[in-house]
Amino acid sequence: MRALLIVLVFAAAQAWGQTAEERAASEAENRAVADIVDCMVQGLPENWYRATMEINLDKPYDETGSVRYGFARDAETAPSEPFQPCDVKRPARTLIELRNLLAVSRRGWIGVEVTVLRDGRFGIRYGYPKP
Repeated sequence: MRALLIVLVFAAAQAWGQTAEERAASEAENRAVADIVDCMVQGLPENWYRATMEINLDKPYDETGSVRYGFARDAETAPSEPFQPCDVKRPARTLIELRNLLAVSRRGWIGVEVTVLRDGRFGIRYGYPKP
């Protein structure tokens, strides 16, 4: 619940100063991340510190690819222990569906990493092919 609250506060802060189209895409992205975070934390053990979901596509706009979920129990360790979220496919499918709402310049990603910390902070990073 705390993670969801932080996501909503972040969404409100980002909406300031955006066009209506940018705001709609940003709100959709924040709703998607909130859904992903909710699904991820359901599969984590009590003593997790950081969790990641990594999606890798062979080429931009692919509809399928590989996904990996990992977590760490402390700040010094990379998230390498596997875990299973509420639904293995749902978070990845959510990001693929979200792609069409992003700005055209952001749609061609080939990799995404969603990171969630136990204290509610989160991040999303897109990777793009080299020109």
